[in-house]
Amino acid sequence: MSEKELLEKLSQALVDGDDLLAADLARQALAKNISAIDILNKACTPGMMKAGEMYASGLGGASLTDLLMAGEAMKAVLEVIRPHLKAEKSESAGKLVIGMVEGDLHTIGKSVVVTMFESAGWEVTDLGEDVPLEKFIQAAKEKKADILGAASAITGCLDKLKTLKEMIDKEKLNVKYMIGGWATGPEYAKAIGAYFARDALAAVQLATELMEEA
Repeated sequence: MSEKELLEKLSQALVDGDDLLAADLARQALAKNISAIDILNKACTPGMMKAGEMYASGLGGASLTDLLMAGEAMKAVLEVIRPHLKAEKSESAGKLVIGMVEGDLHTIGKSVVVTMFESAGWEVTDLGEDVPLEKFIQAAKEKKADILGAASAITGCLDKLKTLKEMIDKEKLNVKYMIGGWATGPEYAKAIGAYFARDALAAVQLATELMEEA
C-alpha cells in the first residue's frame, strides 16, 4: 500500500468512526516512516473536516452519533501519534488559550488544533468545552496569551463569539482573537473583527504570521 493510499484509508476510517482501524492504520503509517505531522495534516484534518461537513449538511444521513464516533476515532489516532509530535524548538513559539464557547460541547476539531499547536512548540492552555466567556478573559490575562482561540460547531452559539470579542475590546486585552469551527466562516469572522482559520494547519500558520507581525 502506498503512502497516499494508507493516508486515504486512515482518513476514511475517521469518517466511518472506526476507532480500531484508525489507530491500526496510524501505527502502520508510523512504521512506514510517515511523520506524525503528515498523518495529522494529510489524513486526520481532511477526515475530520469531511465528517464535520457531512454532519452539517446531513449528507448521507450523517447524524450527531456519526460525528461523535468520528471524534472517538480521532482520539484513538491522537493517542498513537502524540508521542511522535514532540516539538523540536526549545523556545516557546507563543502562548495560546483555546476553548469551545459556552453551550457547545463539541471537542473533536479543537483537539486536533491543540495537538497541532503543541507540536509546533506553542504553550497551550486548553479550557475544554462549554466554557463561560468570563473564563476565556480570565485565562488570557493569567497566561498572558498571545492568541485567544474560541470555536463553535453550532450556529446557536455564534453570538457568544461576538460577545467574547466585545469583552476582549472592553478589557483592552493585548491578544489576537481567532475563531473557528464548523458554524463559523471568514465572513462572520470579519464581521465581528476576528481572525479565522478553516482547519488546524491553517490556524498554526495564521498564528505564526501574527506573531511575526507583533
